[in-house]
Amino acid sequence: MKKNLKKTIQPDWWSKSCVGAILGLSLAIALANLIVVIGKHFFALSLMVLIGMWSVAWLWLPLFFISYLFHSGKSAFLYMALANTIAYSCLFFLRG
Repeated sequence: MKKNLKKTIQPDWWSKSCVGAILGLSLAIALANLIVVIGKHFFALSLMVLIGMWSVAWLWLPLFFISYLFHSGKSAFLYMALANTIAYSCLFFLRG
C-alpha cells in the first residue's frame, strides 16, 4: 500500500532534456530581460545590457539541471511552461 504512495523520479531523460533545453532557455531569457528592465532605472543601460546578456548562461544551466528533478517529462513541461508564462507576463507588464 505504501509503495503506491511513493513517487519516484522516472528515467525519461529525453523529454526532460528537451524541456530543460528549450523551455529552460526561454525562461532564462525572460529572467535576464526582467533583470534589464528592473535594473535600467538604477544603473547605466550599457551596463544592464551586459549583465542581462551574461546572466542568461548563469540562469539557464541551473534551470536545465532542475528539469531532471521532476517526476516525469510531462510534469517538467507543465511546470516550466507555467514558469515561462508567469515570467513573460511580468516582462510584458513591466515593459508596458
